[in-house]
Amino acid sequence: MWTLILNTEKTRLFLYSKLAIVILPLLLLLEFFGKIHVLPLDIILFAVAFLFLSAIFWGIIYLNRPFRDNVAQNLFFIDSVIIFLFLYPAFALSKLFILVPIIYLLIGCTLFSARALPVALISYFSLFILAAVVYGILNVFERPVETSMAHLFLLGLVAGASTIAARAYRSLQEEQDKFHREKTLFHKRYDKLERELSLSRQHSQILDKDVRKREIEIKNILTLSGQLNVREDSRKILTSFLLTAIGQIGASHAAILARERRDHNYISIIVQKGLRGVDQTTIRLYLHSNLLQLFNSVREPILINQIPRQDLYEDEIKILQIFEGALVNPIHIRNAFTGLLFVGSKISNKAFTKEDINLVSIIANQTAFVLEQSKLTQDYKEFYAKTIRAMLESLEAKFMFGRGHNVRTANYANMVAQRMQLNAREIKDLTYGSLLHDIGKIAIKDEYLLNSSTFHDNDTTMKERILDHTVEGSKILKASGFNNSIIDLALHHHEFYNGKGYPHKIGENDIALSTRILAVCNAFDAMTSDRPHRKALPASTARQYLQQRSNSQFDPEIVTIFLEEIDKAPTGKRFH
Repeated sequence: MWTLILNTEKTRLFLYSKLAIVILPLLLLLEFFGKIHVLPLDIILFAVAFLFLSAIFWGIIYLNRPFRDNVAQNLFFIDSVIIFLFLYPAFALSKLFILVPIIYLLIGCTLFSARALPVALISYFSLFILAAVVYGILNVFERPVETSMAHLFLLGLVAGASTIAARAYRSLQEEQDKFHREKTLFHKRYDKLERELSLSRQHSQILDKDVRKREIEIKNILTLSGQLNVREDSRKILTSFLLTAIGQIGASHAAILARERRDHNYISIIVQKGLRGVDQTTIRLYLHSNLLQLFNSVREPILINQIPRQDLYEDEIKILQIFEGALVNPIHIRNAFTGLLFVGSKISNKAFTKEDINLVSIIANQTAFVLEQSKLTQDYKEFYAKTIRAMLESLEAKFMFGRGHNVRTANYANMVAQRMQLNAREIKDLTYGSLLHDIGKIAIKDEYLLNSSTFHDNDTTMKERILDHTVEGSKILKASGFNNSIIDLALHHHEFYNGKGYPHKIGENDIALSTRILAVCNAFDAMTSDRPHRKALPASTARQYLQQRSNSQFDPEIVTIFLEEIDKAPTGKRFH
């Protein structure tokens, strides 16, 4: 509040202080009239009148103008001369008079800038000291030293307190100015944003009609794009595309034609919805036919009715008749013709709109993406399978006793994983990991791997040399680009549930669930298979071993489930 007053009313406050130092001497003059002998009365009246004229001058010239430091500083000096050289000796002994220099000093410290204040205070106290010395020598005051010192102390105290207050005020004012600058800048930014928002609203209103027209198209783009993120069979995704086309356009039927197999030299229906009364096996368009050559040159949806038929064979014309009135969009992948998207005529018999054509074009593009991803996935799966097969053949060529072991172990593991309701990704990784868990034996020397000597539990050197296949296997699989789950299966399938296994001596839940499953299945099949140092053990002996080592070497829950699943199988059944 005080800051606001000072910021807006500095000029008025200075005027009020000047009027106050005129009124106080007049009151004192009435009190001491006829008692003043230091200076002639007319000089005192002239001094008071001059103070009044100074106030009138400031009020008339600067009342409605901003506060002027330099003018106020000059008036402050002149008023200080009058107060100390003419009025001070006359009224020094009055307790009321000291209010005159105090009021003026307070106002000066409050209103003057940090630059002007020191000069004003120096001149102020210099005049006071000069007056005190001169009139003290002239014996104007009783006890001049005590009186002057008392007044000087009081004025100094007021000056110090006022200076501190003024400095605090200026600091506050600087913070307030900074705040106001930031506020102004914020308002400017706000106004700019508001203008931009207004323009955006106008622009939005202009585009609103177009947006509404394209609403169906946008919804379907989002729907189709969302479906591409779902890990489903490609046919299911393509069928959902057709359902979208039929539902949004109101078509009677829709179909996608593409090559089902790479070695086919024709395209046929791979998915369809609503196509009734047609033998789909008869619909084949051969890759070098005139009709497909025509479609190969088209990049946008066209009506079947617009296709010329003079150069087509009879079977090609029959196919066009099946889709009479339909809209067809050729599907291209990297500029190579891949297939066709047919959308049948509308049930309402209305013509296709621009929005319908755009939607068909979108579905064709998304179909191309799905077909390409399906092809890449199939290629990757084939490459993956060939890699695993090659690794297994390499392992079995080196270690003939392991033939069939990895496949049987993978089947056991798959059986237990399904019973424990692992998800599809976990089962897949467990299957691949089980097939490749012993791949590290390729790196183990034959003198250890194929040693026919029977060794005991204290044969640690021989055991560790053979168990090194876990570490070597993880290195091979990592270098081959397999994921961490499969690598972990190779590395930790000889860890013990009680933490005393190989190579890292981890236990219980620190061992992945799929690895604990593999450990049980691997041990059972290894015991019931021939090894260099022994013949295959009976299944009963292997069962007894698993039960004895349950909760020490093996996870007890998995042992129980494994044995239950084995009991369900027909007697003597071996997995292949």
